Amino acid sequence: MKYLFIFILSICQFSMVNAQAWTKPKGEGFYKLDYTLIHTNQVFDPGGEVVPFRTLGNHTFSFYGERGITDKFTIQAYIPFLVRNVLNETKGAQSGTILEPGIAHNNFGDVDIAFRYALPFGKLPVSATLLLGLPTGNSTQDSGLFTGDGEFNQMIKLSTGFGKTKWWTQFGVGFNHRTQGFSNEIRYDGEFGYKLFNEKLLAMFKLSGIESMNNGTEGASSTGLFSNNVEYLSPGLEFLYYVKQNYGVSFRAAGAVKGQNVLAAPSFSLGIFMQ
Repeated sequence: MKYLFIFILSICQFSMVNAQAWTKPKGEGFYKLDYTLIHTNQVFDPGGEVVPFRTLGNHTFSFYGERGITDKFTIQAYIPFLVRNVLNETKGAQSGTILEPGIAHNNFGDVDIAFRYALPFGKLPVSATLLLGLPTGNSTQDSGLFTGDGEFNQMIKLSTGFGKTKWWTQFGVGFNHRTQGFSNEIRYDGEFGYKLFNEKLLAMFKLSGIESMNNGTEGASSTGLFSNNVEYLSPGLEFLYYVKQNYGVSFRAAGAVKGQNVLAAPSFSLGIFMQ
């Protein structure tokens, strides 16, 4: 199977600033509670090959919010307040004897804080974002069921875009400086969105990716959770449906055409939002 769905457990800090060229007007905000699920028995190894792995489930409950402090300055936060990782037990094929017992681990995840500023650049909207990844998750769990990477990272990103009444497109590129022996990264993303059903439904196609600079010393995670030298190219779809004018429900699914040091499996997210 050349094309496999993929969920990047280290993408959380990236998704919150995915392709955002515009800042929020002063006093306006967007807030979302989200649940993301992955269940897999495959992982992309360091060579990019898909290999079998002990069945693992990941459940992430998170809050995302952004608010315009001024018309040109927006603050954002991503808070994974509960991350639950589960490794299923393994049994002998013939005997049914339990070879490895099941393991579960619940903890807080890594929090991201970002600051986005609109730059003066002709008629196109251009924004600069500074993202700070805080090591608030657990990176020392004995079985490798990490809920964070244990490092403080800083990402600088530039984004731009354009659009009309019912559609828009935007894209960005950033440099992510990582610490504690993790490799630095180049991160990029793009988005095309369209408004349907009298603007009650927003449909978005997203493309995001990471290229590792392979300059770190930290080893790759055996479980594919918060690993070093992560790489991927991942398209996805997201839908926001407005139940009322200021709130609604969301759905997101992601896919990938390549991966390295990450889990390989379908990824689905459900959420509720308010603005």
